[in-house]
Amino acid sequence: MFAMLRVIVSLDCFLLLYWLLSVLVGTVWHPLRPLRVAQRSIATVLFGLRIFPLVASLIITFALVVPSFQLEPQPISATMQHERLGTLPLALGFCALVTIACGIIRAIAAQTRAARAVCYWLEGARPLEVNDHSAVAVQSRRESPPLIIVGVRHPRILVSEATVALLSRNELRMALKHEHAHMKSRDNLKRLIFSFCPFPGMARLERAWSQATELAADAAAVSNQRDALDLAGALIKVSRLLPVKAAPACGTAFVAGPVSERIAFLLDWDKASKSRRVHIRTWFVIPFVVALSLLVSVAHSPVLILTHALTERLVR
Repeated sequence: MFAMLRVIVSLDCFLLLYWLLSVLVGTVWHPLRPLRVAQRSIATVLFGLRIFPLVASLIITFALVVPSFQLEPQPISATMQHERLGTLPLALGFCALVTIACGIIRAIAAQTRAARAVCYWLEGARPLEVNDHSAVAVQSRRESPPLIIVGVRHPRILVSEATVALLSRNELRMALKHEHAHMKSRDNLKRLIFSFCPFPGMARLERAWSQATELAADAAAVSNQRDALDLAGALIKVSRLLPVKAAPACGTAFVAGPVSERIAFLLDWDKASKSRRVHIRTWFVIPFVVALSLLVSVAHSPVLILTHALTERLVR
């Protein structure tokens, strides 16, 4: 009985934290468009905000809620075994299980749909020899999106015959460099991770992240004005092709969302402006992580006592 109670209370705390943090992120976030911040950094910040509720809820649950039950094992056990679990904790525990199951089902469904679509598109496909990244480029003979990255563990670039016929050699080379930048950033994996974080109202944040990744891939692919013009030309031409099927959830299409901002970015591309943009490196968070770890280690016992008091109020 006590073990079941611990599981239910842990699920309740996880769900409440996840909902609270998701509402907070969904309310306070705004598109980050600082003029001197690199688009890849913006995409990284938006991705971190999107997965923050899930990651923080899991860490707090396993670091504080679960250990709080061991604070006074015998008195707590004797007290809780005689307490009748209310309807609210049971309902919250059920909702937590549904939320977790929903995330798992969404991820599995996204992977399944993507795998089926890829199998169909790859029938009769052949390697595409264009540039140094030709080992991952495949030309599809069947109806498929014009240009897309498929796969999570071993992503590949899939190009339709119509796209190859439409683009010039330089335009196709730049389009493939753009997609290779997506592969380097593991954007397909990040899209799959979003499936594990179900919560209503996050669509705008995910669209902002997607647009930021497109601009970041454009910036990574371009190294001079000529490249920028070739990539803009490829984007305009490919946007006129109508894909037979929409891109799967775990795929990154070359044309995703509104293209006007990307075209304006490429036409106004300037190497000096690009070099002046600030890059938010991953190691920037190390001092904050160290400070937070020290704070938690110092205040761990008082926080456990407070956590245990809150869980008891939840049970009652």
